Amino acid sequence: MKINLFEVMTWPKISYGKTIFLMKLSFFFYLVFCFQLFAFNGFSQNSVTLAEENSPLKSIIHKIEEQTSYNFILNNDVIDVDQNFSIKVIEKDLTETIALLFKNSTISYKIKKNHIILSKNKNDDFTISGIVTDASTGETLLGASIIVKNLSKGVFTNEYGFYSITLPKGDYVFEISYLGYLTKEINVQLQNNMNVKIELQPSSSMLDEVIIVSNQHTTSQVKSILGGTSNLTAEGIKKLPSLLGEPDINRAILTQTGISSIGEGTSGFNVRGGNIDQNLILLDEAPLYNTSHLFGLFSIFNADAVKIIKLYKGEIPARFGGRASSVLEIRQKNGNSKRLKGEGGLGLLFSKLTIEGPILKDKISFLASGRRSYFDVFFPLFPGNEAVDKFHFYDLNTKLTWNINKKNRLYASGIFAADVIQLNQDDTGEGGFDSDLDLGWTDTTATLRWNHIFSNKLFTNITGIYSNYKFNLGIKEDIEGEEDIEETVGRSIENWLFKPDFTYYSNPTTTMRFGLSGNLYQFIPKQSSDIREELVDKEKALELAAYYSVKKQWDKLSVQTGLRYSWFANFGEENIAIYDPNLPQTQNSIIGNKNVKNNEISKSYFGLEPRISLKYDLNDRKAFKMGYNRMFQYIHSISSQNIALPNDIWKPSGEHIAPLEVNQFSAGYAYDTKDQGYNFSIEGYYKTFDNIVVYKNGARLGVLDNLETELVPAKGFSYGLELAVHKNKGKLTGNINYTYSVSKRKTKSDFYSEQINSSTYFPSNFDRPHIFNSTVNYKLSKKWEMGVFFTFQTGRPITQPNGRFTFDGDSFITYSDRNAFRIPNTHRADISFTYTPTDNPKTNWKGSWNFGVYNVYGRKNAFSVNSVFKNNTLKTSQISFIAAPIPFISYNFKF
Repeated sequence: MKINLFEVMTWPKISYGKTIFLMKLSFFFYLVFCFQLFAFNGFSQNSVTLAEENSPLKSIIHKIEEQTSYNFILNNDVIDVDQNFSIKVIEKDLTETIALLFKNSTISYKIKKNHIILSKNKNDDFTISGIVTDASTGETLLGASIIVKNLSKGVFTNEYGFYSITLPKGDYVFEISYLGYLTKEINVQLQNNMNVKIELQPSSSMLDEVIIVSNQHTTSQVKSILGGTSNLTAEGIKKLPSLLGEPDINRAILTQTGISSIGEGTSGFNVRGGNIDQNLILLDEAPLYNTSHLFGLFSIFNADAVKIIKLYKGEIPARFGGRASSVLEIRQKNGNSKRLKGEGGLGLLFSKLTIEGPILKDKISFLASGRRSYFDVFFPLFPGNEAVDKFHFYDLNTKLTWNINKKNRLYASGIFAADVIQLNQDDTGEGGFDSDLDLGWTDTTATLRWNHIFSNKLFTNITGIYSNYKFNLGIKEDIEGEEDIEETVGRSIENWLFKPDFTYYSNPTTTMRFGLSGNLYQFIPKQSSDIREELVDKEKALELAAYYSVKKQWDKLSVQTGLRYSWFANFGEENIAIYDPNLPQTQNSIIGNKNVKNNEISKSYFGLEPRISLKYDLNDRKAFKMGYNRMFQYIHSISSQNIALPNDIWKPSGEHIAPLEVNQFSAGYAYDTKDQGYNFSIEGYYKTFDNIVVYKNGARLGVLDNLETELVPAKGFSYGLELAVHKNKGKLTGNINYTYSVSKRKTKSDFYSEQINSSTYFPSNFDRPHIFNSTVNYKLSKKWEMGVFFTFQTGRPITQPNGRFTFDGDSFITYSDRNAFRIPNTHRADISFTYTPTDNPKTNWKGSWNFGVYNVYGRKNAFSVNSVFKNNTLKTSQISFIAAPIPFISYNFKF
């Protein structure tokens, strides 16, 4: 029997716990497989289909995010999302799509989880910078627009014509434009850092290259981030009808919205409810304290020497300080660096001449501009004016520009202006007397500026300034049988300033500006006579400031914000009165004196001045704006209640006078028509004032010693709405504007004797609720042009006599509440005609005749009122400064 043997194999004996472990392990590997499969399927679902031709990067990113589960992470300051890309893919893997998209760009990327992080190779960024100038004169053009057409982004040149743009390596088309010049396009292959000087041709000339006419207008408020700014040019000012045919910057300022004055023929202007002294007026960065000849008839600025005027009355950049309401920035021409050039004018009562040209062609240039009146020649010819010995004004503007090299420029400039009035009253009859009056003032500035380009991105301007204003009034009386009596009154303000200012151009959308400012003041009042000499302490003060601002632009939103820190100290040697705190400040309440040694600080103040401006573009022709300013003012002009005069006292903040603080909020809307033919703007504002200095009721004017006894601090507010329409094209051009405003004050003293109107709010001296201005220029023909100006203004507030009483045999006049009445509303029309003959091609001489009438219909606008008692009746008469039509004619020329 055959026996078959079988081997039976058995599994090893396994416990229950081990069985569970193996099941878990198997399940783990199964999940890993599933996740891998899911990940593969998920990634494969992140395929992309695109068909883009020169589309913005932000649009392509949006479409990729819509088609996939990935999000992009990037910094708008680093990656320009408006640059154009082209790509065409169909159901292509995301990784391959991203690689293809950025293949020939400077953008690099990383994919982490479900994020795509974009960055940029900094080695591929380059900067193009340089200066924009007038091709015919070499004059730098400030505010010229440089647009990168490929990106629809750009910058503006600064005050010295400098620009800087940082872009990725590539080919670009730049469009450069400026008002009054032909727009120019240049192609740039940006492969490294470049310095490119750009010359623009005035629009009256023709070029062979392809050009388009610039559509940029300074009247447009859409492009500027700052609200409440006005740009004026010398050519625009010359088109306005003017008194005696002389173009006047002060009168041109008064045609702008939000600007008012006490009345015709007065000095200074008021901005949005602020006092005259709250305006910082700069000529080539040097401060001026009196800008008018003959008590306000004419400004001290010769329009032929001026390049551009910019008025900041809304948001004020952080680099400006020291005044609380506005900044009027005036820049003189640099001087023609190509050829000798001149222009001037002959008028009925004064003449002017401006000469500019190269000392070394394209290297060193000069400007000299002088003007003098000859009232003193004609006055003695008329009966009754024999007493006039001297009666004239003159001013001289000078500037020297040295273009050292591409990185360095040096400017030296200044102005000297003066009024001279001498009267001699000779009465040789019985009991008669001789009286001599010698009155005059001078305004002197000297400015030295050094422009240096540290790099293609960093521009600096270092400025040293000296400014001096002097006023003198001398009276000599020779009374028969008695000794001569001489009296002298003088005022002097001296400034030494040093200002290093830096601008860093980070990229086309980000610009930073920072710097320091130091200002040393010296105030010297003087008052003396043969009878007595009033010794008044000379006052010295120091104002230091540091500031930083940044301007940033996104797709729709633009921001300019800054912070200024200011510190002010009043220092001796001086003697300060100490008053009883329980009594009003009067000569009788002085309980002691505080002696301050030479150069010892008697009182110091400091403050933070934030500034912010926002602009939101609805499109390239519509924009909303809003902003906020805080400003401190440490010096004060102590003026009479009616008018600013050359002899007004300037007083620094100190022990008894606190700095003025002003806060302003504003918002507005700007709109340009499609063809830039019209510009519209509307802006509202609200301002608060604290520590305004006003005279007490019954104050003694002209007091120098312990002046604070005649003053009282006040607070106030103002608000308003400004509307403007500008027409820029066609034979008929001009503008219409309307301002509604309110400006009020209220004293802060706790003592009733120092309170004005029982400490209730009263209108300021220049409160004019309604102001309407219209300026029209019409091109009648190739040779004839007409200009018309009309203004209507609410009458300003005044304080009137309302009765009288007799005490101890003496009569005294009583007055109404402060500014309880108003003079009648004022209005005036001016007209001018300009005749320009055909140029003679054989000569460079160009002439034109300007004639017209100031105050065409002879409106007797009240400047003030005069009230007297006659036959126990109070009689009030109106005082008008210019009460009749004033014709004028002048001849202007260029060569």
